[in-house]
Amino acid sequence: MRGIIMKKLVLMLMLSAFTISTVGCTNTGGAGGDEYTPGTYTGSAQGFGGEINVTVTVDKGSITEVKAEGANETENIGGEALKELSTKIVEKNSTDVDKISGATYTCDGLISAVNSALSLAKGEEQAEKVVSDGKYTVEVIGHEGKMIVTTMFKDEKITSVDVVSHDETQGIGTYATERMPGRIVEAQSINVDTVTGATISSNAVKQGVSKAIENAGGDVAKYNSAIEKPEIVKQEVEEDVQVAIMGAGTAGLYSAMKLIEAGVKDVILFEKQDIPGGCMPTAYGGVVLSDSEIYKNWGLGNPLYTSWDITGAAFEKNLSAAGVEYVEGLPWSKRMFTKAGEMYDWMANIGIGFTTLGSRSGYPHPYFAPGCYQGGSGYAMEFLVKRIEAMGGRIIYGTPVTDLVQDETGRITGLVAEGKDGKTWKVNADAVMLASGSFAKNEELIDEYFPQWSGSFFNCPESLTGDGLLLGMKYGAGIEGMGGYMPGFLASYDSHFELAFMHLTTPGIIVNVNGDQFGNIVKDNHHTMSAAKEDKANGDTFYYIFDDQAAAMTCDSKAYGFDAYKAIFEKGEAVKYESLEECSKALNLPNLVDTVGKNNDLALAGETDEWGRDKLPYIDTREGVWAVRVDPNVYLTTGGLKIDLDAHVLKEDGTIIPGLYAAGDVTGSIEQRDGRNYAYGFDSAMTFGAIAAESMIKELE
Repeated sequence: MRGIIMKKLVLMLMLSAFTISTVGCTNTGGAGGDEYTPGTYTGSAQGFGGEINVTVTVDKGSITEVKAEGANETENIGGEALKELSTKIVEKNSTDVDKISGATYTCDGLISAVNSALSLAKGEEQAEKVVSDGKYTVEVIGHEGKMIVTTMFKDEKITSVDVVSHDETQGIGTYATERMPGRIVEAQSINVDTVTGATISSNAVKQGVSKAIENAGGDVAKYNSAIEKPEIVKQEVEEDVQVAIMGAGTAGLYSAMKLIEAGVKDVILFEKQDIPGGCMPTAYGGVVLSDSEIYKNWGLGNPLYTSWDITGAAFEKNLSAAGVEYVEGLPWSKRMFTKAGEMYDWMANIGIGFTTLGSRSGYPHPYFAPGCYQGGSGYAMEFLVKRIEAMGGRIIYGTPVTDLVQDETGRITGLVAEGKDGKTWKVNADAVMLASGSFAKNEELIDEYFPQWSGSFFNCPESLTGDGLLLGMKYGAGIEGMGGYMPGFLASYDSHFELAFMHLTTPGIIVNVNGDQFGNIVKDNHHTMSAAKEDKANGDTFYYIFDDQAAAMTCDSKAYGFDAYKAIFEKGEAVKYESLEECSKALNLPNLVDTVGKNNDLALAGETDEWGRDKLPYIDTREGVWAVRVDPNVYLTTGGLKIDLDAHVLKEDGTIIPGLYAAGDVTGSIEQRDGRNYAYGFDSAMTFGAIAAESMIKELE
């Protein structure tokens, strides 16, 4: 019975993946040999981010030129797709062309716009399209997979938009699914601003309404008009506060909460995006710690992480065995781990939910409820935001900090921020904290400080442009940790969908451009990924290979209790091949058959591979294999501002810049200061955010 159920599940996955991943979609417009009236014609349609406008030139029987503009398409994906697909249409003299992988919505919009222009060139009458009253439910693909959007029309008006089902990231995409429907209904247009920080989810909602308009028989262009925005009135605001914080991500939120709890009432945070959280909602949700009272009460005879004495000794032993030079006593790691234990106890006490200790395999550390990669980090972030605001703190959104204020003694006495609403803030503060994140999205800074990663895609929020780092340096801060180790995680190639723990949920192997395996992702995930990306021998081309059993497990994983990776089927990024040989040929992986055979032989024999990896996944190829093109992505920068163990920002010579504090990725890797590789970004941001608060409280007394 169980076997029958498994076969049905795999069949459903196969059908779903086949349906969604078909890229050679047929479009009826513009076949060669049609009679056109020579000239230039225009057309428009909804793309991924907004309206796509085309200018199509034809002679009597062929398309001679296609020019496309999509101001709101993503530059590196949608923008390139517009150029490439326009060329394909001209070369084939038809819009019946394969779409560009990873840019489906952009391609759909371009093809629709070109077909509209070609219809005019044929002299076809353009009958007025009118939406029919009723409810229209459509399926689109968001950042995390399927999204179901229902739109209601009455008398050619959009009366309601509802996102009735989705798997978007809690604390990021959920802001878009909540806000975008109201914006569209109010404006009666899909050409509304996206939620900054949740662009992909925002555009998916737009796509849902666009499809509904088409299904209702309407013309999308009528509902894609530019929105008349109120005139921005310039306004200058000056305030005196006790603490001003740049950034409402992990470090900023935890610092603000601890400040307010201690009685510091005048706390204000400035966030450049429309939403809070920074990278926090994307964290896997575990807290790695020592010296927690809750942990000690857990017992069960498990000594792991119960005290720093045990944890620190284990770290030093491993570092010594590896021949790594490290700081004796690991003071930075000790500060982080012991503070994390204290923070875990505090969070559980104020109402932030955690899973039951020991209820998940792997490390027995606590996870935010409901569990690993199940939105717990986002829920915790939203809890902090609501608590901060309820207790009198303020978060000013869409308002990046542009400068600091320094007095004649060298003390930082405030900051300047400029909002997109026209407000310029001059805030005088007793203490200022930089919690603005990394500089992963600043290409110039990457070129300067991490040149080995120049030109690489960093999988992180677009807002991480190093603003805080640059401001700190402007006022004399030193920097450290530049040019060193950078972690990576596995992601899908087309949409950069995060697959960091895929080796746990989906038994399989990763191969390079030749079909060869590399490294030990099980024991050293982040290091293996970044090293693979750096190694030119891998050809910068990677595939994850797995079988039907693994496909079923991906949608219902027992390893960590989450099914977050099922989107690779919903997005069509996982492709089923009838045989291993077919897969090898189609993907041009010459050594794939031998690689899988060697892996399976070792798995059957119960032996380890050349990297010491045991429990090798046996890949059953009798019913074919699955493959998804993947890409090891780096996601942050491990260098940053110099700070001390109390989160004071330091000059190059190690002296304190009075009044200035920093925590989180703007300071780079905490572990690296001990000689260890970066490992726990969330823990370091949380703990040093709290440590910065404690230091500020002492100074304010």
